[in-house]
Amino acid sequence: MHSFLHSPVLCLVLFFLCLFAIPSFCVETYKIEGKLVPSLTIKDVSQLEPTTKIILDGGKYSALIRKNGKFVIEDVPQGSYLLEISSKKFIYPKIRVDVDSEGVRPFVTIIGSEWSNTGPSLQYPLELPARSASEYFMVRDGFSIASLFANPYIIMMGFSVLLLFIMPKMMANMDPDALKELQENQAQNPLAEMPDISTTLANFMSGGNNNANAERRRN
Repeated sequence: MHSFLHSPVLCLVLFFLCLFAIPSFCVETYKIEGKLVPSLTIKDVSQLEPTTKIILDGGKYSALIRKNGKFVIEDVPQGSYLLEISSKKFIYPKIRVDVDSEGVRPFVTIIGSEWSNTGPSLQYPLELPARSASEYFMVRDGFSIASLFANPYIIMMGFSVLLLFIMPKMMANMDPDALKELQENQAQNPLAEMPDISTTLANFMSGGNNNANAERRRN
């Protein structure tokens, strides 16, 4: 037994074990603490579900909230982390947390900005209010009369109904010669059930009776 303890191989193994074990005990860790506070969205933190979780570094470190809304994440080494609140009912802002020899320093995250650019600093321990309530379903728009007039099919139907009332009046005010010519064209071409609207409108707007009187005077 005495000779085994003095074995060079055993001493070498113990030396390497100590070499790798000592740094792990010397790593300085910190704790990140804060509180979820009431806001316009949530009047009382007791409304939060018990499964509400504080997530750090994508879930590498996490902690559940207490009944009073407080939370503590233990044994966090130095580094820069993104703190998120996982809640089914409410949406919370994402916070950047830098942990170094100076302590814990939280910052507002800036969407679309580089990670090297820190936003405005926040007080510590953290006090985080809910930004808004979570909405998982789109609210269906109710019936609106205005939406009917935006429908192209409704517009086409309305234009067709309008023509039913306007066309008889336009036909009555047409030049008799033009009307006779139109009737002859329809007789020769049975497929032409509807008159040429552009020609009819042109005759109506230019005054078909005046053109007819002028034609009779020339004759």
